Amino acid sequence: MENIFLIGMMGSWKSTVGKKLAQKTQMEFIDTDDAIEEFMDMKISEIFYEFGEKKFREMETAFFNEKSKQKGQIFSTGGGIVLDSSNRNCLQNNGITFFLDATSETLANRIHNTTKRPLLSSDGDLQGRLEKIWQERKEYYMESSKHVIETDKLNPDDVMNVIMDKLGLLLENN
Repeated sequence: MENIFLIGMMGSWKSTVGKKLAQKTQMEFIDTDDAIEEFMDMKISEIFYEFGEKKFREMETAFFNEKSKQKGQIFSTGGGIVLDSSNRNCLQNNGITFFLDATSETLANRIHNTTKRPLLSSDGDLQGRLEKIWQERKEYYMESSKHVIETDKLNPDDVMNVIMDKLGLLLENN
C-alpha cells in the first residue's frame, strides 16, 4: 500500500484522523512531530526555543525525506512540512496526500493548548495568527495535495470515512 500523508494547519485533525485511519487500515501511524520529540527527547516548543525554527525544519525535513521512502505508512505531518520544497516533492511522489482544510475560525476553536505549538504561543489573537500562517502556506498545501477535504462541518470519523472512500477501502459492513 502506498503511504498516506495528512497535511494541513495546526488543529486540522491530522493526528486524530491519522490514528483512526491507521487502526482501520492496520497501517503504521507516524506523527512526524511526535517522532522528532522522541528522537530529540525534547518537546517541539523546547526545540524551537533551544535551536530555533530553522534547525527544527532541517530535522523535520531529514526525518520526513528518509521515512517517507518506506511504504505502507500513514503520516500526520507537522503543519509547516510544506515549507520545504523537498518535503513537497515527497508528498507528491511518495504516496497519496490529503489536505485537511479548515478555516482559521474553526482551527482557533479546536486548538486548546498553544503552549505545545511554538508558532501560536504568544498572547493575543489566535485566529489572526492562524490566518497569517495560512496565508504563508496555502499555496504549498494545495500544490502538495492530491485530495482536499474541508473539515469545518465534519467530525474526525467523517474525515476518516471520506479518506477511506477516496482510497476505495470502505468496508461493506460499515
